[in-house]
Order: sequence, then structure tokens, then C-alpha cells
Amino acid sequence: MKQYGKIKAIVAAVLCGCFIYSGSAIAADGPIELSGDVIEYDARTDMAKATGGVRVTRDGGVLTGGEATYNFKTQEVTITGGVTAVKDDMNLTADKLFSTANQEYVADGNVVAVKGENTLTGPQIRYNQATSDISMPSGGSASGPQAEIKGDVLSGNLNTQQYHAVGNVYLNSKTNDVQSTSNEATYSGNGQDFTFTATGNVNIKSPSRNIITNSDNAVYNSAENGKLVLTGNAVATQNNNIVRGNTLTVYMGDNINIK
Repeated sequence: MKQYGKIKAIVAAVLCGCFIYSGSAIAADGPIELSGDVIEYDARTDMAKATGGVRVTRDGGVLTGGEATYNFKTQEVTITGGVTAVKDDMNLTADKLFSTANQEYVADGNVVAVKGENTLTGPQIRYNQATSDISMPSGGSASGPQAEIKGDVLSGNLNTQQYHAVGNVYLNSKTNDVQSTSNEATYSGNGQDFTFTATGNVNIKSPSRNIITNSDNAVYNSAENGKLVLTGNAVATQNNNIVRGNTLTVYMGDNINIK
């Protein structure tokens, strides 16, 4: 069955786990409103397809794109062509969005997801609605009011605000003037204070304090006067003064101290 022309179709069906907006989804119960220049439905495959100026609205959420398909049997949905998704304080843009029946969603191509003061960017973002876990297997960045973390592979949780990065990791503290590069790092913030653990060729600097450190591993806690513990071939330099040791503790808060 095909319909042509400027069409608006109200699809009153249970579309379980459709469009994801990082941390929330259009609800699985109730009707959706689907509009497009051309809408097709194939009764044999139980698939619906909308093309041209596609717009999907439900429960206050709005998703737009150039083309959308929905499989009523598998509950899988694919939207392509300049995809935008808006709901509450969440805005997402991507080239393509795909969801599966087990509450997993994949946004592909120039993905930018903004929720409140937090922004995720990367070639691909995978999201699990049930757990709030996100993964970015092709790398990307997670940025908030306190810090930004980047890596070749990035994963985390939107509820706990904890992120783990592997490969060419860069972490920048926006509030404490601390920058770090390493092979691997884990970051956790609560809106006021944050911690990070870095391993593998760890290099940390604080330009305003004129401090540069190198070590195999590092642990930082902003709540403990900017406490930075360096282990393994640790070296700390400040104002041309150099301190070496297997373990060094550097306080980079109000009272700068190296032990």
C-alpha cells in the first residue's frame, strides 16, 4: 500500500523502545505522529517507510530526518538524512539513527548529543536505555562544566557521569587548570568535585601553577586540595625545580606543595 503527496499519518500502535534522546526515550505506549512527503506501508513485511521532510512526534519529543523506516515485527527503527532529535533538555544531531528491540540505540555520523551542560561528540554513539551506558568505539569526547575527556575509544554512564577513555587520552579540567595526556584514563565528576585515574605515559601540567609532571600512573582528586599522586618513574617540575621518586604527591589546590 502506498500513499503519495503531502501526507500525515497517525500510527496508533505500540512502538516499543523507539527514538532515543540520551537518558530518555519516546515512550513505548501511546500513538505517534508520523509525517512525510511520501509514506509507504508494506503489509507483507509489516514495514512502514516515510521519505521527504520526515517528522516524528511523541510525548513531547520531536525527531526529524530525510527518511525513516519502522519494522513492526522487530521494533527496529532507522532514520537517516540530517537527523535531529529533541526532547526536554536533550538535543541530538547525526547522519543516521538506528534502534533495536532490546533498548539499544546507535547514532552514526557527525554525532553531537547535548544534554544540559554536557556534550558528547564522535563518529558513533551507542546507548543502552536500560542501563544508561554509552560507548563510542570510534572515539570522541565527553565535555561538561568541569572537564573534558577525549580518547580513541570512549565509554561511560550518563547517570553516574563516569567516563573511561583508551588510546591518546586527553583530559582537561576547566575549573582547576589541570591538563593530562595518557594511554588510558577514568574520569568521575559530581558537578562540584571530580577525580581521575590515568595510566601509561602520564603527562600532567598546570600552566597557572607552572607545574609539569611525568609518571607511569596518576590519581587526582580535586576535593582534597587538588591532590595528585604520581607512581612509577615520577618526576615533578616547578619553576625549574625538579623532584623525582617512585611515588610523589603534589597538591595543586590553594596550597601548592610537592612531597
